[in-house]
Amino acid sequence: MLAQLAPRTRGYLAILAGTVLFGSWASVGKIVVSGLHPVTAAIYLQFVSGLALLPTVRRRDLPRGQMRLFVPTTLAGAVVAPILYFDGLQRTQATNAALLQNTEALFTILFAFVFLGERLPRRGYAALASIAVGAFLVTTELRFGDVQFFEFLLGNLLLIGAACGWGIDNTGTTVLTHRLRLLPLISLKILAGNLVLLPIVTAAGIPLAVPLEALPGLVFMGLVGIVLFTVLFYYALRTIGGMRAGSVLSTSPFWGILFAVLLFPGSTLSVWQIVGGTLMAGSLLALYAFADRGSASPAETLKAAPPDGPDSP
Repeated sequence: MLAQLAPRTRGYLAILAGTVLFGSWASVGKIVVSGLHPVTAAIYLQFVSGLALLPTVRRRDLPRGQMRLFVPTTLAGAVVAPILYFDGLQRTQATNAALLQNTEALFTILFAFVFLGERLPRRGYAALASIAVGAFLVTTELRFGDVQFFEFLLGNLLLIGAACGWGIDNTGTTVLTHRLRLLPLISLKILAGNLVLLPIVTAAGIPLAVPLEALPGLVFMGLVGIVLFTVLFYYALRTIGGMRAGSVLSTSPFWGILFAVLLFPGSTLSVWQIVGGTLMAGSLLALYAFADRGSASPAETLKAAPPDGPDSP
């Protein structure tokens, strides 16, 4: 039935499905880290997804001559960011994590501006500033004198730090995929990241045992949340373009809130969270719209553009 649909329609269905999967990350991750150390969660998640993508790796996919970029990209996206994300997720609510997902786009565009020389139309910078304001409102809820909120605040800041790490990763991957295929590169990065994380776990005496109740969540996040999402996202990039795909993906926090409310019935949203989350999503949509009319392509850097022709990613 899907084969009978126009490629453009299939592209929209793919990014819509990917957006729902991306939105589920915060809530499923919250369940996983409820009984698992954040670093242990990061290791097993990357192990599952890295092994699933390993069959795509060929000898020509090894990053020879690219190590000066491959190493910092891997450290940022497959070591630092996962630790910060799961540690932050353990300290805050799933709703906060869902709303702060769009900060990854903010950092990706900022790093693309600084390191790749990408530029936006003038109104695009106002949209970027609005995303930052929205993130500030979601992170702090303007509760500066509330001592009990400090733990949530710390968790929110860790999530933003993770988004920064993944923004660096996205920018480095954009350059690397001009010479390397995407799926093999993802597999190599996250498995290399685990080679760094394992000694950290051993030295710190962090337990590697996984409770049975955490296994379904880890498998879901690894196979569905990373592998399937990546395939869906890049199919959408090729069929409907980066701007349209990115615009749909920017609505993922709303799916994330829905999952959080369903899986954590006690979850609540403050007025400032609603205002900040809406401001972030609306500004990101506007950013894609402005860029679509201009010469820059910030959405293409949210995830690296497909390289190498028809056999990519």
